[in-house]
Amino acid sequence: MSNKIKLIATDLDGTLIRGYRPDCSEEAVELMTKLAEKGVYIVPASGRQYFNLQNMFKDVQGDLMYICENGALVMYKDKVILKNSFERELAMKICHLILDNPYCEALISGERTCYVVTENHEYVDYLRNHIKNDVTEVDSPEDIAEDIIKISYFVPEDKCKEVTEEFAKFAEGRCILAVSGNEWVDFAPFNTSKGDALAAIEARMGISKEDMVAFGDNENDRTMLEFVGHPYLMADGNPTMMDLDVPRCDSVEEELERILESLS
Repeated sequence: MSNKIKLIATDLDGTLIRGYRPDCSEEAVELMTKLAEKGVYIVPASGRQYFNLQNMFKDVQGDLMYICENGALVMYKDKVILKNSFERELAMKICHLILDNPYCEALISGERTCYVVTENHEYVDYLRNHIKNDVTEVDSPEDIAEDIIKISYFVPEDKCKEVTEEFAKFAEGRCILAVSGNEWVDFAPFNTSKGDALAAIEARMGISKEDMVAFGDNENDRTMLEFVGHPYLMADGNPTMMDLDVPRCDSVEEELERILESLS
């Protein structure tokens, strides 16, 4: 491992957060704080919203950047480094496509909150109290005044393939459609990915990709792992990712410890 590591980006669910944990381990928080003290930027990279990530990593002391919404938004010191937004007309079409499907719930992402159009109180409670999002309820997508940066749908796992095949036909040539979990799939503007977000950080912060580390487990991490100089794929990651010729790891914490030792 190079002793010039300047940035560590990590996916959360299935990577830094394992099993049934609601958040990252105390060990991970301690290691990330020690790495930050040595001048390493810690970068949570997730499909989650900015508000959610800030709260999750509030105990990590030091410089954090946040790759939010699977790369649609990058925040540093509470300022926007990168934001990709949908054209308004396309965003409305996607929202109604999801809302008209009987199996789906929509999650519409703005910069600092997400919007829902639903009468399903259990879904809203899940977003607020389990996912721990900032949630704004609206009567229709047209009531959302700000730019929309991502539109996700929550769908039962046994219906995900069927629904996603249908939605992929709509997305073709219009936007990106990417699976981000067993029950979550995202519509995003073109040129939106964790890899694109890291490229923006490289340009803005002057950090070479050769000095970047990244951890991931799923398809929404592929561009990130392909971009950095030091990628790690979780050993039990999505089988579709196993074509990547990158090192495997069982624990992010173990690799963070090794990186920390290499910087000593």
